[in-house]
Amino acid sequence: MKKSAVLLMTLIISAAAIAQQANLKTFYVNDEMKKDIVTFTSKAPLETIVGRTSEVVGFVTVDPTDIKGSAEGRFEVDLATLKTGISLRDQHMREKYLEVDKYPKAIFDLTGVAEAGSNALEDKKNIDLTLTGNFTIHGVTKSISIPATITYLKESEETKQRLPGDLMHIVVQFNVLLGDYSIKRPQFVILKLDENQRVDIDLFASTGVPPVDFVPK
Repeated sequence: MKKSAVLLMTLIISAAAIAQQANLKTFYVNDEMKKDIVTFTSKAPLETIVGRTSEVVGFVTVDPTDIKGSAEGRFEVDLATLKTGISLRDQHMREKYLEVDKYPKAIFDLTGVAEAGSNALEDKKNIDLTLTGNFTIHGVTKSISIPATITYLKESEETKQRLPGDLMHIVVQFNVLLGDYSIKRPQFVILKLDENQRVDIDLFASTGVPPVDFVPK
């Protein structure tokens, strides 16, 4: 009897896992038009410097009916493409501080959802989340929690004007302390930048674009 009960429980758990796998939906960040935006904002006493790039790729996989129990993903930003509007400053930022030859990317590995305003995706509904994961920059990885807002958009004639497939609009803002990642505080002329840097991410992930090369097809 005990063996039968254990076998039954194993079958139930396996069936539940298979059912969840069947429900999983993967959204890819891989826009050939480069409309996604990542910005790093640095404040100095006399100037605010904003670095921007559209070179971001990634994915998020989620069960639309169970966000907290299923979400995982990865996003990569090409730091060598960051531009602030002044080419010499860009060169110093890339070579002296970010050292992009050694550490070319900023990476966020999404490991889970700690909080969710709703646990299910609904068409055109905004959901506030707290994401947990590992953020890597300049060769240093830290576990972080960051706020995000997502909006699920079922494919329609309107959404096809942006990207094919179902879409997930993702908006994130969080802060990075340079010292936490062994990044020297840049000093342009004589005024140092703030130790605290703000990161803003605004992108669309889609089920209809080609998969990125670091996730299973």
